[in-house]
Parts: sequence; structure tokens; C-alpha cells
Amino acid sequence: MNNLFFGGSSNLALKLSNKIKFTDAVSQKKITGKYRKTFRVNDYSNISLRKIKKDIDQKYDNILIFNGYYSASFLSIFNSKKFLDTYKINFIKPIEIAVFVLKNNLLKRGGSIFFFSSAAANEDLIGNAFYSIAKNSLNLSSKILSNEQKERGVRINTISLGLIKNDMGIKAKNLTNSNKNFLSTNLVIKRITSILRNKKLNKKNIKIV
Repeated sequence: MNNLFFGGSSNLALKLSNKIKFTDAVSQKKITGKYRKTFRVNDYSNISLRKIKKDIDQKYDNILIFNGYYSASFLSIFNSKKFLDTYKINFIKPIEIAVFVLKNNLLKRGGSIFFFSSAAANEDLIGNAFYSIAKNSLNLSSKILSNEQKERGVRINTISLGLIKNDMGIKAKNLTNSNKNFLSTNLVIKRITSILRNKKLNKKNIKIV
């Protein structure tokens, strides 16, 4: 089972890479000792992604797109620039990465792209406005993209995580005053590992809460 992680320097991706063999990463940061191969990019723009294409010499069973960022936001004091910045990181950029993967045929037939979403996207937490809108867009778009890729045998899914005790999870809990408990990182990794082995999953928003 060959895997490619976009955003492979995230805390979750790094821990997951220790449990899953035959995993490569695309990252803006230098990583050593975690992956089979690491493809460095300056950012996740189309120009940067095209530069690494020549170095990717195989197709993958699973491609995981970890890219995302949380910041508190409120509709009652709507700021269009902050909204667009949040939307770009949490929706537009993951979709552009998926398009790069599909255009360059990096997936095996029957392989899957997994977007990382958030269980909190469906909760009306104060301070969660822009993040929730972006992640809900990602959840729906993954199903539309799956329909479009049906003939190619490509599966598209999202994994919606609850609160994990990492930098982003702690920040989100504090900013939203959520009363949710943190998930065990080991449990999350175990669930994701199991999900990657399931070759039938398609158009699913898989919640780990």
C-alpha cells in the first residue's frame, strides 16, 4: 500500500508516517527519517507542484491532503479578507492539490484521495464561522468530485476529525470554548490506518470523534 501525504509535516501526518510503511510526503519543511521520500515545495501553488512532478515515479493507493488551518472568526464582524484567506487554505488549496493529483494521474485505479475535514464543521460553535464554511464546502465538493471521477475508478473521501491534542486542536478548543474532550492521537492513527486499507470507501465523510 503506497501512500502520499500532502502537508506531510503536520503533527498528525508525522505520527501517522511512523505507523504506515511505503509512505512519501510533499512538504514545505525539511523532514528526515519519517518518510520513504520527501518532495520539497516552496508552497502548494500549481507552479511548485509542477516542479516536483518529474520526481514522482510511481502511482499511489492513497493520497492524503492534510492542508488546513484554524483561526477564530465571527459572522457578526465579517471580514472579507480573513474569510478569503481561511477559505483558500481550507478549501481552495486542497481542491487544487487534488486536481494536480488527478491531472497527473498519480493514483492507481481504485485508489482514493482523502481530504482532512473537521467534525466541528457541523457544529454551530461561536468563533468557528469561516473554518466551518470552508470545511463544509470541502465535504460536499469531495462527493461531487467523486461523481466526476467515477469512470476513472478514483474514489474521493473526507475524514472529519474531532479535537486532537495538538497545537491546532488546543487553539480551537480555547478559542471556541468547546466542551469536547480531546481524542487520543493513538486512536486517531489506528482508525486512519484501518480506513486506508478499506478499498470500498467512496463519497464518505468519515467521522472520528
